[in-house]
Amino acid sequence: MDGTTLRRTWLAEGRADVPADVIEAGLWDELAEEAGRLEAVAVDRHNQRPGLLAMRDGSITSPQRCKVHPGAAALRALAQSKTLADVAAEATGARSMTAIRFGFKFYNPGDYMHVHRDDGKCEITFSAALTPGLGSMGWLPNLRWLTTEEVVERLADTPYPDGDAFPVQYRNLTGFDGSRIPHWRAPLDSQSREVLVTVCFTDLSV
Repeated sequence: MDGTTLRRTWLAEGRADVPADVIEAGLWDELAEEAGRLEAVAVDRHNQRPGLLAMRDGSITSPQRCKVHPGAAALRALAQSKTLADVAAEATGARSMTAIRFGFKFYNPGDYMHVHRDDGKCEITFSAALTPGLGSMGWLPNLRWLTTEEVVERLADTPYPDGDAFPVQYRNLTGFDGSRIPHWRAPLDSQSREVLVTVCFTDLSV
């Protein structure tokens, strides 16, 4: 996918499809091994505060339950990938992009994330499944340009709104405008745990 297509898709739809060859196949094996090794020391993330909480940076927090870990060498290699940073810059139109947040998320049966918006500093968030049974994420790209207050008012009592399905692919990254587009993960309907990897980029050159 060329830069023009990436930019057009980002502007129109708020997502960016990462070509499969941007990340070497061997790194996916390393990420899967690293996630499996670190899962035992992952931290429980269980926010039970009801409803949506608007934050000063424009993000929106909400109830969620999963385990998280910031990763080690393999995840740092993914976050420092020049080819992935180039995709982020081409899609968003930024001069250059730097990864500022990244981590593994471990979902056990029944784990969830209510509708929310990402950290306001995340200009583009990339995600991929490290296990094949994670499934799609819900999102509402039509609410992309609403203010934080408008989103909270509209979705306050709706943890899993009726929306579109965002394809979280197995070992293939997809970028999305997570700090603007409300998104969520319904309770995991599976008998096994699933693993998500995320990397958030921002433009530090401005």
